[in-house]
Amino acid sequence: MTNRDTAIYKDRFENAFRVAKKITSCLNIGDILEIIRDEVKITIPHAEQACLILVDPDAPAYTRPLHCAVKKEQVNCHLCKRGKDIVQKALEQPTAFQCVSDRAVPVPVFGEDVGKGICEIAFPIFDGNEPLAVLNVVTQEGQALSGKDMILLDDLMELATNTIINAKKYSHMLKEKLTLERIMGHIRTFVPETVQRIVEKNPDAPELDKQEVDVSILFLDVADYTRISESLTQDKVNFIIEKYFSCFLDVIYSHGGDVNETAGDGLMAIFKGNGKENALNAAAAALEIRRRTGEINKELEGLFHPLSVNMGINSGTASVGMSRFKGASGTRTTFTASGPVTNLASRIASAAVEGDILVGPETASRIQDKTTLFERGLMTFKNVQQKVHVFGLVPSS
Repeated sequence: MTNRDTAIYKDRFENAFRVAKKITSCLNIGDILEIIRDEVKITIPHAEQACLILVDPDAPAYTRPLHCAVKKEQVNCHLCKRGKDIVQKALEQPTAFQCVSDRAVPVPVFGEDVGKGICEIAFPIFDGNEPLAVLNVVTQEGQALSGKDMILLDDLMELATNTIINAKKYSHMLKEKLTLERIMGHIRTFVPETVQRIVEKNPDAPELDKQEVDVSILFLDVADYTRISESLTQDKVNFIIEKYFSCFLDVIYSHGGDVNETAGDGLMAIFKGNGKENALNAAAAALEIRRRTGEINKELEGLFHPLSVNMGINSGTASVGMSRFKGASGTRTTFTASGPVTNLASRIASAAVEGDILVGPETASRIQDKTTLFERGLMTFKNVQQKVHVFGLVPSS
């Protein structure tokens, strides 16, 4: 290695170290680019001007406009530099730089002296074939750019290139992340809270397979929904259902329940936990839903006919987890609790009328020492072999 090479490597290291110290604590990408641009005049003392011209149309997404190095009242050098012929030529050649001199040296050989006639040079910054920026350097009259100058400028250009490309990639990634978050925000409204918690706990291998779990299942149904939907406009029907059901969802979640299925006039909620706890939570939720329904009826009195909500609760062991249905058009996945306990809860709810809250025998045995139950007798349900002893949480009207 010659003494000249050693001197060049020493200067490159000192320049890189100086720039690194200045930008290490800087978080604003615009400030970093201005530091790199201004370092050109420090690195090349005979450089009279150095302007970094951002031409990437996406630049406003990842950096503020750069202040002009020549005229501080301007930004991004557009007014005095962007339209120049040398800048336009540089943007047409992603792998070379253009220069202007008193002799024909359009593209100097890298590392060689450009010549004493040099007055202006332009280095393009590209990402593939996409132009991002141009560094325009003007030397003092009669001054040359040496081979060492070109190497030092190339170091600064590489730093500027990496800075811009990384900022652009980060901006795209952030935009995609925000888009994904908005999408997930909409999807979450369709996904049961239980599934969300399972996936968040272990996103790589969520435990969503069916498991035998002790639960209390609550079915809720709006009475006379058909009459309501036929007598009112769709906008009014939507308003009523959203008004009441928003309240129902809040009540169910506050009592540890998880809504896993909804229909136009009803929903299904799963309450997990130990046997007594899930039954008491389901019963408390049902009673509060009934109370809140009365409050909303009073609030909307004179505007809409009061609603009546019928509910049924049953407790026991159910198969809880994901159910996958494969068809010609794809696979559909749902999270639910299936089995006889769920089926009976649905049947019991169908027997409720005029705001009834009916519970099955297992639920009744779990909550009888904490609530007042009303005997409803033995009932016969479709596809259930034996009669079922049913109780009410509210007295029959």
